[in-house]
This record gives sequence, C-alpha cells and structure tokens, in this order.
Amino acid sequence: MSQVAEETVLSGEVMQLVCFKLAQEEYAVDITNVQEVIKVQPITPVPQMPPFVLGVINIRGSIIPVFDMRKLFKLPEKAFDEQSKILVLKYEGVVVSIIVDQILDNIKIEHSSIDPAPEVRLKIERECIYGLGEIGDRMVIILNFNKVNGVAKREIQEYAKTL
Repeated sequence: MSQVAEETVLSGEVMQLVCFKLAQEEYAVDITNVQEVIKVQPITPVPQMPPFVLGVINIRGSIIPVFDMRKLFKLPEKAFDEQSKILVLKYEGVVVSIIVDQILDNIKIEHSSIDPAPEVRLKIERECIYGLGEIGDRMVIILNFNKVNGVAKREIQEYAKTL
C-alpha cells in the first residue's frame, strides 16, 4: 500500500480500491498502486523463472514482468479469456503486472469496514493481505501490493537457487 493510502487509512478516511476476481474470489489493491489496466497481450517468456512469472510485456517501450496471481497464490489454473486483464501496478518505482480473471469495479471503503486478515490458514501468505473489506454483501480480500511483490521476489530468489 502506498504511504499516502496508509496515511488515509490510519486517519479514518476512505480508501479507494480496484477490485478484481481470481478463482471466484474477490481481491482488491489500492488504486494509488494501479498504473493502468490492459487487455491480455502476447507475453515473451523469460527462461529460468518460477512458474508464476509468465514473462515480460512491452508497454510503450517499458519492459514489465507479468505474474500469474493464480500460480503465485496456488489457486487452480484457468486459461485466459476475453475477461482476463493485465493490471499494471507501481510501488516505490517498481512496475510489475499481474493477470487477473476479471476487473470488477473501483470502490471506496471506510477503514472501519476493513477487518484484519484471519489467523486461519490461507492459500495466500498472510503477510500479503492488508485486510478483508466488507462492501454490502461482498467480502473483498485487500492485498498489500508491497508485500505481494516481496513474496514474489523471495520466490524468484529461492527458485534461482534450485537451478
């Protein structure tokens, strides 16, 4: 989460999120981390990367890695379709992209509607979850993009040791 968003959340104001779907579950990231949303395009594979790193894409001259969040979160695999999108994210100068099943909407949520991640075993590493947001009858898993990126880096380093 960006520093601005963290300050907003801590001050009791609203947080603006981009919601998306992965394996029938709803997730969200802080809108301040979202650079753009694009259609799935050809991805150039990069050798000797873990399975969740699909490769790289070229967006207006910038080479950006593409992560398959289903694989990173150990969710069932699914072929990309017309609803699949690439969400380009930026945090502290690092730009990565993630493939999601579907972009749902942008929402504003009050901090009081965000609960901490439960202590139960989850498919996603607990550190990657900022909290659970209640929006009407929806429950959205709010990701801490900085931590997700850290987990991805750690997995890439661990994978490199096996080569």
